[in-house]
Amino acid sequence: MPLSWHSGCEMSRIDVKVEADSDLLTVLRTVHDNATSNRLRRMIDDGRVHIEGEVCRVARTPVKVGQQISILPRAQGDAPKRQSRSSLELPIVLYEDERLLVVDKPAGLLSVTTSKGKEKDTMHARAFEYAAIEGGRVFIVHRLDRETSGCMLFAKDERTKRQLQEQFADRSIQRIYHAILLGHLPEETGLARDWIQESKDLRVRIAPHRNVANAKEAITHWRVEDISETHSIVRLDIRTGRRAQIRLQMAARNAPVVGDTMHGQGRAKTGRLCLHASSLRFIHPNGETLQVESQIPDIFRRVMKRGH
Repeated sequence: MPLSWHSGCEMSRIDVKVEADSDLLTVLRTVHDNATSNRLRRMIDDGRVHIEGEVCRVARTPVKVGQQISILPRAQGDAPKRQSRSSLELPIVLYEDERLLVVDKPAGLLSVTTSKGKEKDTMHARAFEYAAIEGGRVFIVHRLDRETSGCMLFAKDERTKRQLQEQFADRSIQRIYHAILLGHLPEETGLARDWIQESKDLRVRIAPHRNVANAKEAITHWRVEDISETHSIVRLDIRTGRRAQIRLQMAARNAPVVGDTMHGQGRAKTGRLCLHASSLRFIHPNGETLQVESQIPDIFRRVMKRGH
């Protein structure tokens, strides 16, 4: 991405003129191409990065052609007005504006607390603490299974929550996942259409037909992106949002998700379920289409290369 900038020493102020629409973190990566993402995010958190003279602490803030970004020396950073007193780890923010927040949920973390209410560390709790630093709130729009990582969307007000949940309900929101499968699907592309039944004890299974009690339709479009002798990496576009939908449907086609202890071959050397919510595409409350992406975990590529 072409940029205009001055003064390359970290001890001096750097002024950057944006010459292509992008986001703040991408611009910083271009200026400091040897810096880690964590170091760049610390610059932002420390209040050292300004857009048009205003401090910005959101890594994925969109930037436009012609805007000036200033990177201040460490000694001139602005400390946040409020600090979180919580011991919870704050989330990795993929996108944020005044209406909504998209975070990168790690595998193994609950989306929200269970009915027992004993879990203090959840994705919702982390997002709530993050918003509270600036006096805000977040509202749950949808959930990801505990074992699944990737894009998770929160609203910052009740009206936005309703608008976004309506898109989930009418299936207009696009949810893309990537998974590593043990085995191969019968075709390079295909549509999985099944009926998933949830029992009273909350167990789920593929029902033999639609007339089974409590059976709900589950629709997933798949596209194989790469294969090895033993594994496949697939792109999955889910049209419905049933619990364990992808895991059940892939296992039913003799290609279970790697690391699936419930419906697949059990624990893998990866130490996690290889299922990642890689993209959300929806209509922003302002009427514009917004797509937010989360990078596929490196461990997925290693599984494809090494076979475990």
